[in-house]
Amino acid sequence: MGGMLGGMARGMLGRVGGVAGNVVMPAASMLGDAIMNLLDCDEQQKAATATEEAVRGGVGTTTTWRSETRPGVTGSSTVTAATNTAADGECVTVTDVVIVDGQETRAPKRMCRRPPTNRFVRV
Repeated sequence: MGGMLGGMARGMLGRVGGVAGNVVMPAASMLGDAIMNLLDCDEQQKAATATEEAVRGGVGTTTTWRSETRPGVTGSSTVTAATNTAADGECVTVTDVVIVDGQETRAPKRMCRRPPTNRFVRV
């Protein structure tokens, strides 16, 4: 019963698999409100996964996705900059672009990785 409820909760919260599928992170930790509000749960997962893949590729990497449920919805994540400071740790700037029926929304975000974790999270 607990496993079933946990699975339902993950589905409703828009969770995505982490690096190599070993960590489960909520899509909200990867996406900003401007993007989250435009997308359904499946699209949020795709956008969050695109962000993770782009960050793994480094500066200049763009990862795209397409909705399977709404034909006019596509998006991308592009890593546009990287910094490394003692105060913030390793950080990247990622620009998300979502197109819904021809209307483009851009949302830059800053993501940092601070020890002991090896994951980038939106700050």
